[in-house]
Amino acid sequence: MNTDVLTVFAVEPVQPDRGGEGGDFQISNADFIAAVFPLLPADAFAGVCAKSNDLSKGGWLAARADQFAEHLAAANNNYLNCSSFYLGDDGSFKARKVQFSACHFLMLDDLGTKVAMERLNGLELSWLIETSPGNHQGGIILADPLSDGALAEQLLKAIIDADLCDAGSTGPLSRWARLPVAINGKPKYAKEDGSPFQCRLVEWRPDKRYTPEEIVDRLQLKLAPAGKPKSTAKPSALPDNNSQGSANDADNVLTPRAAENPVVAALKARGLYKTPLGSGKHDMTCPWVHEHTDQLDSGAAYFEPDELYPLGGFCCQHSHREQFRIRQLLEFLGIPPTQARHKPVIRVIAGDLSRVVDAAEKELANRGRHYQSGGLIVSVCTDPISGDPKIVPTSAPALTLELSIAATWERPDGRAKEWVRCDPPSKYTAILYDAQQFRHLKPLAGVVRQPYYRESDGVLITEPGYDSASQRFGVFDAHQFDMPDPTPEAARAALVLLEDLLTEFHFVAATDKAAALAAIFTAAVRPTLAHAPGFHVKAPMPGSGKTYLCELIGAFAGPGGNAKVSYPTSSEEATKVILSLLITSPAVIEFDDMDTDWIPHGSIKRMLTAEHITDRILGVSKTVTVSTRTLFLGSGNNVGPVRDLLRRVLTIHIDPRCATPATMTYEALPLDKVRKRRGVYVAAVLCIIQAWRKAGAPRTEVDSIVTFGGAWSDYCRYPLMWLGHPDPATALLEQVRHDPDGDALGVLMTEWHAVFGSMPTTVRKAVEVAATQADLLDALREFPIEEKGTINRSKLGWLLKKNANRIVNGFELQQTLANGRTAWRVVAVKTPPLTPSPPFTQSGEKNCYAIGRGSGQSGSMTLPRSLSGHPS
Repeated sequence: MNTDVLTVFAVEPVQPDRGGEGGDFQISNADFIAAVFPLLPADAFAGVCAKSNDLSKGGWLAARADQFAEHLAAANNNYLNCSSFYLGDDGSFKARKVQFSACHFLMLDDLGTKVAMERLNGLELSWLIETSPGNHQGGIILADPLSDGALAEQLLKAIIDADLCDAGSTGPLSRWARLPVAINGKPKYAKEDGSPFQCRLVEWRPDKRYTPEEIVDRLQLKLAPAGKPKSTAKPSALPDNNSQGSANDADNVLTPRAAENPVVAALKARGLYKTPLGSGKHDMTCPWVHEHTDQLDSGAAYFEPDELYPLGGFCCQHSHREQFRIRQLLEFLGIPPTQARHKPVIRVIAGDLSRVVDAAEKELANRGRHYQSGGLIVSVCTDPISGDPKIVPTSAPALTLELSIAATWERPDGRAKEWVRCDPPSKYTAILYDAQQFRHLKPLAGVVRQPYYRESDGVLITEPGYDSASQRFGVFDAHQFDMPDPTPEAARAALVLLEDLLTEFHFVAATDKAAALAAIFTAAVRPTLAHAPGFHVKAPMPGSGKTYLCELIGAFAGPGGNAKVSYPTSSEEATKVILSLLITSPAVIEFDDMDTDWIPHGSIKRMLTAEHITDRILGVSKTVTVSTRTLFLGSGNNVGPVRDLLRRVLTIHIDPRCATPATMTYEALPLDKVRKRRGVYVAAVLCIIQAWRKAGAPRTEVDSIVTFGGAWSDYCRYPLMWLGHPDPATALLEQVRHDPDGDALGVLMTEWHAVFGSMPTTVRKAVEVAATQADLLDALREFPIEEKGTINRSKLGWLLKKNANRIVNGFELQQTLANGRTAWRVVAVKTPPLTPSPPFTQSGEKNCYAIGRGSGQSGSMTLPRSLSGHPS
């Protein structure tokens, strides 16, 4: 190799010690450079850089050492590049990678402060310069310059990873070392008189030169494998599969996210941080402010990572904005991408399946966007148009995506003996997806769309968001539901506001109007109620306003429209439809324009009397439990609830009593009023309930409804009766009392007893005798048990079994035996009178709850048990 030789003049130190005013080595910068660069590749040159006292000015402009070394002023910050460079095609000299020639020395930083001298393990440095009080830079001259840039980067990276050097610039061509004849112009190192700190050469051994192997051995460095992508992160050893487990094994799987964003922390440490700007944006000083016009310190910001920008963002509004982006900022700060993402790290370690899955669930929960509901992982999604929220089950592919966002996943690379990034493995996501129980995800009982009463203590929750006590997530603007002081006067004014919405509907009786108001109340507080009846709007002909009334009622339940479906024709279809709808926690499910009665399918009955339904998801081998706290509505012409649904569905009768009701118009447009000012109308309902509670929660003496005699009556029945309305449940009670099927059964039991008395009789015998007993035969024919003109014995037996032990018209149907065969008999019984509800008194007044000084607290209210979350 052709070389140019620089002459070296040996200069002895005045005193061979490590500093002090009299112990400095007296050597010029030119001689220092000549000793460090005795040989240069042909046509290559060493590079120097000089900065004035203000380090923010001038940039890192490289100059040829052979031309400028002798002219470097002692009053400047003077630097020497660790590499030599060729001239560019245009003859210019620049410290750029494309012009790299060879690396001649390596630099150690912060010796004596951050790095103890003992860390050198006895290695004699080629030189040591004190660059600030007590802080030194050390140089290690290479025995032979390294023209292999990759190897040079490996060496420097290993030194950085060993914490022997600042990670600000990791490439050999961009590493600048201070020269001995220079100042440190940083103001914090200035002397008392304001003069800058003078750098001092305190050790000088230019003959100490080392091979890369010697450097690695003496400093105990670990070289990254050749050919791997450059990274500023410390290589981490793979777990030892033969080592014994410890209490900290879980830490090997999950590394939590740093408390403070590493980039923000680094900016603060370097004095570049200014102030937070909100929404993850931070005002900062540009690291390259010296390149700004007039060195203006403005227009630079850092953006925290998000789903679109996983490393975050950096933007400087000055002319070099396209040159310096987030990766350049991270390189300047010495922050590896893994830290810049500011995410927890989950490592896939063989044999730790349960811990990996647990860590995945934990970090998914920490995002605050996912919950567990009925055995599913779900999230809350809001319709951008209507603003109506719903619960959305997370699919397996979506779960994989969410887990990749929640954490950085790493797997071991056996060949490289290090951890590498990966996507969440399908095995772990599938196990989490199929889990039925979760440790970290918060339980979600449902979504609410307006202020609601917490069932456990009766408190009115007026703030949106997740409530841990009720396990419900509120999605509403609390300011829209402003409620006045709940006085009796305010309650009456609120009732007038609600009644005004119903003036154009043609209710058959006052009890039907009260039932419509009760439906509105039910819609407003449905998430509070464990059980509530369904409501059916019945009319004699089309165009009577049935659907419009259902939509008006549904508007009180949420901002979205009613979920309208056809009434299921089979039990299987009913289960599929109801389960799929309830998974999303809709505000209203409406069976619109029904052409059949409410057939009592099993899932239909359960949705009206059970708080939850559990069944298998169609097409998926997984069961789910869903909440039934949804308002159920139905409408139809001359159809309604039958059999078991007579006590579960309250019928509202309307009848315009005209030939063409479809031509009627609703000039007041009540539905539009509610949709435009929904908060005002819902607040009116809450005001009435609150006023009733404040008045002592008085209950009028009425017949109790077993399933709906608790919270539903307290919120939707008694407050209306308190304000003068008739019992809203009148139609429901009438349906129970006048069950057509029950009437027919009563006639059959009467005729059966007239023919057979209390004697046990088989089905065969009963059919034979009925052929000669006209009244008994007519009673049997009232039921669908006839085929081709004769009574089907199997259907009759099923009918009797279904009604066993039922008491109607003073008779009870009992199953017994006759000659060893199943038989039936009808026995006359006396039915006891209904037990009245216990009275509630206050100072001698009936049916009022007391407002007193309970538990010694002034002004406290003793509420009904149903309002405090206990059975009444």
